[in-house]
Amino acid sequence: MTVACGPASEEEVLPSPPPVQEAPIALSGNLSEEATVTRAEGLETYYQSFKVWAFKNPTVSTVQMVMDEYTVNWIANTANTTTSNTDNWEYVNQQLLGDTEQSIKYWDFSAQAYRFFGVAGASETNVPVGVYKPNATSPTSFEVSYTSDAKDESSIPYYSHLWYGESDDYGKPVQLVFIKPLAKVRFIFIFEEPAKAAETELTYPDFRPSNGNTIKMKGKVEVTYSLTGSASGETFSADAEAEGITAFTKDYYEKKVDDDVDPSIIIPPYLGADITASAFEKVYTVLPTPQGQSSYTLTVSVNGDPKTAVVPAEFMTWLPGYLYTYIFKVHVDGSVTIDNVQSAFTLWINHSKEDYRVYNW
Repeated sequence: MTVACGPASEEEVLPSPPPVQEAPIALSGNLSEEATVTRAEGLETYYQSFKVWAFKNPTVSTVQMVMDEYTVNWIANTANTTTSNTDNWEYVNQQLLGDTEQSIKYWDFSAQAYRFFGVAGASETNVPVGVYKPNATSPTSFEVSYTSDAKDESSIPYYSHLWYGESDDYGKPVQLVFIKPLAKVRFIFIFEEPAKAAETELTYPDFRPSNGNTIKMKGKVEVTYSLTGSASGETFSADAEAEGITAFTKDYYEKKVDDDVDPSIIIPPYLGADITASAFEKVYTVLPTPQGQSSYTLTVSVNGDPKTAVVPAEFMTWLPGYLYTYIFKVHVDGSVTIDNVQSAFTLWINHSKEDYRVYNW
């Protein structure tokens, strides 16, 4: 894939001067599942190429380019065969036909800081666009924008978190962690007395914005990486389109059986629950709402009696790469209240195993 960026010449963004020490820079890419990278899955599972930008700060307020949209390719069984390749990812001489040669880069141990970020994956109609802000002559940030459509996940590129490092990090491989600009949401019913679930009928669940807005599924996303100062993370924004879905109308529950009695008989989570194969583990994929949104109102009939519960707006900010779980408790008197809100990083893959895990913060 290609990523367009603002025009820049050698005079506009100065190349890095030769470093005193020769410690080569090496790169790798992972998909994030949680805050640590111990369970991260290699990016090569989905994409075997990504684009990377790298900058160094000789001082806190100055910027010098190190890599300008370098192509990084996954080449199996090549780790440690070159000084720039420690994890099967290579950038040296991986440029596209006709592009400027990608040379090996070395750490400048006198620099105040380094910054790396990248993008991976695209479709013919959804190519990320990158521009320097406020301009290419004196940039203080770099912005990547493209479309995020929750109904067409395969068309959505990944973007990486900003890798920000200071002197203690120099000389180590740079590991970029990639995520998609999507959030996932589900809601669950639990019972004050679990034994009452089998005789409690829940019908017509409806979880929607209290202000009447729709739940956004598609829009333009922008990821901004600071090139100066002490900011060690990127900023994310989403400009949603007018269309969306009206409400979440299907709650999440897992398939349960009694192995001691008859494992072929499914145990409904409550009276009247749908136990067809397509009904289990319902999770909605949506456009993130980093700027926040209104409160949400749940309505559900408990044994034919309509009940409501409101989730405050402070719990409705959805960030990219997270799964949000809203847990509602059905009480003995038939009332329904919000019991808990959980969030966790999750991988963007279709889980076929029934022991799907969510790692909470």
